[in-house]
Amino acid sequence: MQQVLDSEHPAQNMLPLHTSHGPWPINLPLPAHTKDADDETLITLLKEGSKTESKHALETIFVRHHQDVWRYVRSRVSAAGDADEIAAATWVIAIEKIYNFVWTGVPIKSWLLSIAHRKMLEFFNSPLPISLEHLNEEQEEALHYIATQLNLIDHTNSTQEVPLTVKREADELLHKMIAKLSGTERKIIMLIYFENLENATEVAERLDMNKNTIRVYHKRARDKLRASPELSNLFPEAPA
Repeated sequence: MQQVLDSEHPAQNMLPLHTSHGPWPINLPLPAHTKDADDETLITLLKEGSKTESKHALETIFVRHHQDVWRYVRSRVSAAGDADEIAAATWVIAIEKIYNFVWTGVPIKSWLLSIAHRKMLEFFNSPLPISLEHLNEEQEEALHYIATQLNLIDHTNSTQEVPLTVKREADELLHKMIAKLSGTERKIIMLIYFENLENATEVAERLDMNKNTIRVYHKRARDKLRASPELSNLFPEAPA
């Protein structure tokens, strides 16, 4: 499959995105101070730099990750054209939301793939338009969804389809909750929640760490989330 994807590329018509934040397509080559910058520096330049620095930071993020986003989508849909459409929709959302991105140590790529994942759900499930008025009302269901996805509570008997609006609310809540975790704990939770890695070996390989160390960090992260103000009401027997 990877060889097939390496022979394909995003269609050119997905690149000239039009948003309210700046002109597209981008101008190449990228300046060195953003081309070689790490994620935290790019976010800082994007939000706090000059207009030119902000534009270059955004361009760098796109150039650095747009093929990875496309390949992630392409590996899950049967047609390259559909991958173009979903990937482009992912970037429209990302470009609009990234100016409010809060740096927590989680790679930008993971955040982008989480958006792509939700856009694929929209593509496959054709959900009804989101009602913003209902998002807050669905917060409890979203918290329950987070808990089940992270195996904090049992969900083996659950067969009910979770609405996309609930999953989106859960994503927003989880990003706020993991800000209180350590950098390694955040990465582990993101890999489990958004990329569906199911065991310590997979996570250890991705993070280049010992799997026993991953288990320790994972338990700490789970305990912290379980005791968080947002989730603690789901566990009435847990100590305060």
